[in-house]
Amino acid sequence: MMSEAQPAPTDRRRWWIGGLIILGLAAFGYSSFSRSLATYTHDFAEVRTRGDELLQVPGVLDKSEPQRYDTAAGVFEFTMTDVTTRSDRLRVRYHRIKPSNFDQASQVVCVGTFKDGVFDARQLLVKCPSKEQQKLADAEGGG
Repeated sequence: MMSEAQPAPTDRRRWWIGGLIILGLAAFGYSSFSRSLATYTHDFAEVRTRGDELLQVPGVLDKSEPQRYDTAAGVFEFTMTDVTTRSDRLRVRYHRIKPSNFDQASQVVCVGTFKDGVFDARQLLVKCPSKEQQKLADAEGGG
């Protein structure tokens, strides 16, 4: 009768340790990925209640409100209105240099969190009307 070779106890231990390391790395990857996802909302009232949650918020630049750029602190502040009714305003603080095409923007999308009465943007996405008009002209001319 032939007996099957059993793995040594140290081999089993290595497999368990390797499996636990893989599970730990997978959990860390999932956690990091889920923290980087931003919830999309256009409702400014909802933004004010979501606190530290990462949000992606579109808005229209409110040119009636002053913009402020503090060069020493590297902070750019502006106000935007909601895209649907344009009646609700949200003050935005962006901790980087003002984008070069910001003043020509038709809309902006801010990614960040709401704290201390201001939307603290990590990222600004600028939608310029000139680019949109060019896309429309190209589509009409090519069709």
